[in-house]
Amino acid sequence: MHRFLALALIPGLVLHALGQTRDTTGVSEPLACVPDELDSPRRQIERGAVPLRIDSEQFEALAEQPVRFHDDVRLERGDQRLETDELIYDRQTGRIELPVWLHYSDALIDLSADSGWVETQISQARFDQVEYRFVHGHGSGSAGLVMLLSPTQARVEDFDFTTCPPEQLDWQLKSRQVELDMERGQGVARHARLEFKGVPILYSPWLSFPLDDQRKSGFLYPRLGFSSTDGFDITAPWYWNIAPNQDATFEPRWIQKRGFMLGSEYRFLTRAQHGRINLDVLPGDDLAGRDRYFGQFEYRARLAPRWWARADLRRASDDRYFIDLGSELTDSAQRFLRSSVGVRGNGRTWSLDILADAFQVLDDTVAPGNEPYRRLPRVTLQVDQPLATNIDLTMNSELVYFDRDQGVTGARVDLFPRLRYSLMRPGWFVRPSLGLRATAYDLSGAPESNPSRILPIASIDAGMIFERRLGQARIQTLEPRLFYLYVPFEDQTDIPSFDTRELTFGFSQLFHHNRFSGPDRQGDANQLTAALTSRLLDSTDGRSRLDVSLGQIFYFRDLDVQLPNQAPQSRQRSETVAELNWRPARQWIVSAGLQWDSEENETRVAQFGLSYRGQQGRQAALGYRFRRDRVDQADFRVRYPLRDNLNLIGRVNYSFEENEALELLAGIEYESCCWALRLTGREYILDRDSETRTSVFLELHLKGLGSLGRRPYALFTHHHF
Repeated sequence: MHRFLALALIPGLVLHALGQTRDTTGVSEPLACVPDELDSPRRQIERGAVPLRIDSEQFEALAEQPVRFHDDVRLERGDQRLETDELIYDRQTGRIELPVWLHYSDALIDLSADSGWVETQISQARFDQVEYRFVHGHGSGSAGLVMLLSPTQARVEDFDFTTCPPEQLDWQLKSRQVELDMERGQGVARHARLEFKGVPILYSPWLSFPLDDQRKSGFLYPRLGFSSTDGFDITAPWYWNIAPNQDATFEPRWIQKRGFMLGSEYRFLTRAQHGRINLDVLPGDDLAGRDRYFGQFEYRARLAPRWWARADLRRASDDRYFIDLGSELTDSAQRFLRSSVGVRGNGRTWSLDILADAFQVLDDTVAPGNEPYRRLPRVTLQVDQPLATNIDLTMNSELVYFDRDQGVTGARVDLFPRLRYSLMRPGWFVRPSLGLRATAYDLSGAPESNPSRILPIASIDAGMIFERRLGQARIQTLEPRLFYLYVPFEDQTDIPSFDTRELTFGFSQLFHHNRFSGPDRQGDANQLTAALTSRLLDSTDGRSRLDVSLGQIFYFRDLDVQLPNQAPQSRQRSETVAELNWRPARQWIVSAGLQWDSEENETRVAQFGLSYRGQQGRQAALGYRFRRDRVDQADFRVRYPLRDNLNLIGRVNYSFEENEALELLAGIEYESCCWALRLTGREYILDRDSETRTSVFLELHLKGLGSLGRRPYALFTHHHF
């Protein structure tokens, strides 16, 4: 009877395998079409060691006659249940007849059939007029016939599947006949069609698909779009499952005003290495009048324990490739493409990096003498070695050769050992530090071929933490902090600037040992940072409901060390930096930042963010960024339900500095429990010349199956931003 139950439950296994093929994205999404009775499914149980239990009102076992169970027959094993009104078992032939209705359920599926039979000796079975529903809301459907031909071969006729409720079948996937080979993990559907609102929208006379987690070669859903620049844009991806550790995707693409384009991606994976190769080719672009391409190679390999090799090579045919063929504003804003190869190793107290990199310039406003340097190679060694209790030695070191077609080139070695002492007690800490930075050069094309610099760097970081309770549920902290930094002045005007820039000033810069990003400049300093942070914590979970930080640097001498063509700064204090993060309710997040220059009496930097996530899909976000003489932008996003299942979406990204909209997006979307339809219009800036592109996107998303068409991007992520 155990064997019988395994065979009798074949329709559940077969239909569950079919249901697992529905979503090519690999992402399980919750559906709102789950009936109440399936909201709390039973837990799956290991069935091998669980006994089989059979109950019935009537039982007949006459000599040389089939065994007959009838009237409320119930079979149970673990989480499996089979109910019927009559079950007949022939002990001589091993045939089991289920002449009347049957109902089966387990932790995965719930199904019923009009009748069926099982041949236990030859492992064959048949079930007629099957209706099924997957637990967890993963869909439902029916089959006119489920036939087990062998332990690994099955056939399903008149099969259909949907994730919509049975009373409202907005879409269905149907097939006249499905053949399943469970040993190979493959199935074949004949005369398969996809119907939406009763109208066939896709048809295939022959369709092959996987029955398990194994990948399967074949076409993916097409993507459709339209823009004022390119016209219609259609992509039909084809996936090739080369081997268990290799695959490829080819994307034939037709752009109405440019021509045919082929995109490709190849991936491989072994125990010690993995990589990806991308190549997109547009021969004879009708608008640009030239061949276009973009290639990328990413590679990672484990050479030995604690040692890895990596490569990331990128190349585009021209500097307008991402402007013309990219889909995002960030694509067109790319100024450089970086290619690099390297080796990395690390131990308990050290890490070593060896790399070489180069840049392709995509911004035609960058003069040849201002292009980024090639680093051929760059070797860095970091050491963090404890010496005694609360005392450790750190060292950052670098050896690099900078190369470029124009300008000064040469080698640089930079050593920065530092001793640190950490004294931490409940409610306070003190961390003094003493370091020595030594930098030397071997240059070509510079007035001074071998400049060098040796500077001591001393600092002390100290702070206190006070707490008080505000009622039973809140704790407030007060965290004053002082940071003193001393670096003597040394003239560095004869040192070139290979990769050094002034760091963007912010709260973290208040506690940094250098105001520059690279070793070519070590800023002189005799300064004291004073900062204060206060937090409002939830005593139940420790989450911060409100945190406010305020800080400023007080200078005891002028800032004489500067980058080339910049004058020394004479000021008594830095800009005042303030940051705030506030969560007034579960639906709201408020963030703000301000940098105020009291000496110039002006705001240098300001940012504000407000995010709301309400009920019934209501979402809104407002952001503002300001950086004097550079950025002055506002960004507003909204998703507003007009009524049940119907939403308006929109975005405005506006630059007050240019007095123009960088991006305008508006759309309407209808979303039911099992499908969604989105129509979106978008206009955005392509380049610095304010060239705009207008696009229209249409997406039909069948939940649990996939999407036809595409949308520009997800307006909101699952988290607040």
